[in-house]
Amino acid sequence: MALIEKAQGRKVDQSPSGYTRLFGISTLGNLISKVHAACISAGTELERFIWERVNQISDLDKFITETLHKKEDSGKIWVAIKRQIKQSKTINSKYEPDFIAFDLKLRMCYVIEVKDGDQFDTKKASGEHNTLHNFTNDISHDLPFSTRIFMCCFHARNIEEMYIGLKGKFSKDELMTGKDLCLLLGIDYDEIIKIRTSDQQRNLDYFINSLLYIDTIKNMIKKRLGIFKI
Repeated sequence: MALIEKAQGRKVDQSPSGYTRLFGISTLGNLISKVHAACISAGTELERFIWERVNQISDLDKFITETLHKKEDSGKIWVAIKRQIKQSKTINSKYEPDFIAFDLKLRMCYVIEVKDGDQFDTKKASGEHNTLHNFTNDISHDLPFSTRIFMCCFHARNIEEMYIGLKGKFSKDELMTGKDLCLLLGIDYDEIIKIRTSDQQRNLDYFINSLLYIDTIKNMIKKRLGIFKI
């Protein structure tokens, strides 16, 4: 999991963050901004963990022009990541999903967006849906494959939970959990979860220790607990 201690939060000499305005304590506001930054970087970390474990396409353009037109009966799924899509000279689209995955046996291209969370406002959910569909429209003439889009909320417990969190902007057959994604790509969901949860105690220790270094917080805790030393 992304570490809070390594996150770049709001610096003390910068203008007050929204968190500082909420609490009225700049050091606490800066700490919460580090937590927020760590949550954001956790999404990038998740994409990296997935990418490191899939059957990677080393050269997307070469794959499309050569391998893509060959039949394969193994059922293996081949995956390209966002930066490859962006750099591709074969795929022409201003939209860039997190992954595209190819099943050569079924002649199917899966267009996949992966999110660490599962709650979105209506505008954000609608934008994500439009982006995936616009991308598939753009590539439909470049790839001799059928396409399917998937929004994956990696830690969602079920599709219904995702459907509600995405404000109904995606149909349920366009949604998949982390377990579904890992099954599709042939990677180990439990291994990723184990790695990602291994730093939770370190994050908790850092957060508590940082709170106790803030004199205002420390004094409030002492007063409420009725003790004189922590």
